[in-house]
Amino acid sequence: MWNNQNPPEFEHDGFPHPQRDGADETSPDTEQESLDPNLSPEHIKATKKSLKRIYIILLIMGLLLGGLVSVGIVIALDRMGLTDAPADVEETEMPY
Repeated sequence: MWNNQNPPEFEHDGFPHPQRDGADETSPDTEQESLDPNLSPEHIKATKKSLKRIYIILLIMGLLLGGLVSVGIVIALDRMGLTDAPADVEETEMPY
């Protein structure tokens, strides 16, 4: 199953040790090497700016669409006569 020359190092919980390749992941050298170049401050600032722009565009589109739908509903209710006051009903005595 495992190669006997390089058996995996297990911790007490039975899972392989995260540093079994011998690299210390908390050292600054490996931390700098493992960083993604897309995580630079300039790239983060540009990403935030573009996400903010997308959010504002979606917000404006949602408000416009909601306004158009509400105006359409009011026009439809008015054409169907559902906004008119109800007709007065005369009270009549019912024979018992």
